[in-house]
Formats: sequence, structure tokens, C-alpha cells
Amino acid sequence: MAKRKGGPNKSAAIREYVDANPSAKPKEIVDALAAQGLVVSPAFVSTIKSKYGSGDAPVAKKTGRPKAARKATGRGRGKKAVTGRPAAAAPASKASDETYDNLILAKKLADQMGGVANAKAALSALEKITG
Repeated sequence: MAKRKGGPNKSAAIREYVDANPSAKPKEIVDALAAQGLVVSPAFVSTIKSKYGSGDAPVAKKTGRPKAARKATGRGRGKKAVTGRPAAAAPASKASDETYDNLILAKKLADQMGGVANAKAALSALEKITG
């Protein structure tokens, strides 16, 4: 849709009013601009205020899962897998924390050794040496 030519800039008028009256509610702004001959809706005023960043405007919230909860698929732009528990995980007992930490260490070892099979072979050789 093409822009309209001419006419007052309603968004600019809203921003100017908000600068002069930072605590004004959308309905108050609608009434004040109507006195100036500008017809705007409270929803439009709220939209402009939120984008403008006034103090009482709603803040946009991020949607979706937190980064730590995303599952690494191994595909993509060469990003490494996310390690760690999801942010919403329930508190675990000390024993399961230690088990989890050991699993993380085992994964790091397997990655350094070039895979699980190589890590198993190295651990088997270590077991034979140490008896």
C-alpha cells in the first residue's frame, strides 16, 4: 500500500505529546489530539508509545524457548551443540548432579578422543596398565 500524501503526521504528534506529558495514558492523548483536529485510536497511540519507548508502555517479550533449552541437531552453520540443562529443569539431587557432571566430562573425553569407540579403547588400555 502506498503512503498517503499530505496531512498531519499523527505519529509525530503522539510522540511530541508523550515528550511533553510522559505519564499520559492513551485515552488522554486521544482526547488531546482530538482537540487539535487529529483523529487517532487508543490502540494506535499504544502502538506508537511502545515503539517510542515511553516509561509506561508495554515491553515486548521474547518468544520461544531459551537458548539453553534448544536441542542441537548437528545441522546448521557449524554451531557446537549446546551443553547444559534446560533453564526450566527441576532441581536435582546431589547424586544426580554428580552423575550429570560425569556424563559431561565423559562426552568431552569422547570428543577429544575422536569418538566413543576410541575413548573406550583408551580406557580399556588404561585399565590393563593400572590393573
